[in-house]
Amino acid sequence: MPGTAHLQHLPAVGYKRTRRWALIGAAIVCVAALAVMGSIFLPATPYTPMTGLSPSQVSLIAIGDQGSGNFQQWAVAYAMENVAETDGRLDMVVLLGDNFYGKSLTGTSDLSWRTKFESVYWGRWLSHVPFYAVLGNHDYPDSQQIEIEYSRKHKGSGRWQMPDHTYMRDFGTDDGRPVVRMVFIDTSVPVSELPAQIKILEQGFQQPGPEPIWRVVAGHHPVRNVGEHDEDSVMVTELLPVLRRLNVDLYLSGHDHNQQLILKEGEPAWVISGGGGQKLYPLKEKHSPVSFAKSEAGFAKLDFTPAEMKLAFYTESAGAAARYEWSRACPWMAKGCLVGSTMSP
Repeated sequence: MPGTAHLQHLPAVGYKRTRRWALIGAAIVCVAALAVMGSIFLPATPYTPMTGLSPSQVSLIAIGDQGSGNFQQWAVAYAMENVAETDGRLDMVVLLGDNFYGKSLTGTSDLSWRTKFESVYWGRWLSHVPFYAVLGNHDYPDSQQIEIEYSRKHKGSGRWQMPDHTYMRDFGTDDGRPVVRMVFIDTSVPVSELPAQIKILEQGFQQPGPEPIWRVVAGHHPVRNVGEHDEDSVMVTELLPVLRRLNVDLYLSGHDHNQQLILKEGEPAWVISGGGGQKLYPLKEKHSPVSFAKSEAGFAKLDFTPAEMKLAFYTESAGAAARYEWSRACPWMAKGCLVGSTMSP
């Protein structure tokens, strides 16, 4: 019959087309894999900070418990880049401890610097912002001093910022006042050394000069927590009264591998962002002080201006799980001021 020969060739044509696209797809995957491997073994390029951003705004991403080097850490990093690109603003990343799981670092040239930090966080935004880190319990006993040395010697890309166990930085400026003052503390020190950490914390917020508009503290261990680790009685007894006396607005932490926002009368907002890359922890039954709790990989993004602060929790697919706003004109602490907002972008 006319056309029969043509019809007999259709399955072969379809097979060849499918095979061709499969080969193209495999080639793309191979090229991507080689690019990743190349980024791991090639020297890190010194970073250049973003320019042209308004100094009266501060945008940061907070993640903890990220240093696994596994797929989940890479997925969260990719989501971080996507959100920064969508928002069009990112000034820094705050790493909330447990920066390196597994074997301890052997030095500032250890391959783990590439596989768990330098090569993981890349892209138009993440490649051009500093990463301010605190120490977690998994960074002890051997990695902690190497992490500090990596910062002091400006190793790798130079993005890693951890000049000491405890340090303070001001971010942004408005009419001569810092938009955000953040004190980074080491909550993984022995209990006997915690008073020294608290003394440096007090000095950070009591130093002379213009008052900061927003006050933030970053540490690895939570004070309030409804996760697997529960609340640490030492932190509640020793650190909480100081945070209240210093009028700290937010306390950022990890340690529990999930996301939480806890608000209690007269206390800072307790933001737990421990879903950066390690196996997740379950949550206990939700209690009234808990505004948000989710056992999911992801990160928190905070955007500060002199007039307000916006907080959003994101999943590893870059979707916003919850959003909150805090007007600086609000006369109360976090409970009463930090309120939920619409889920629209």
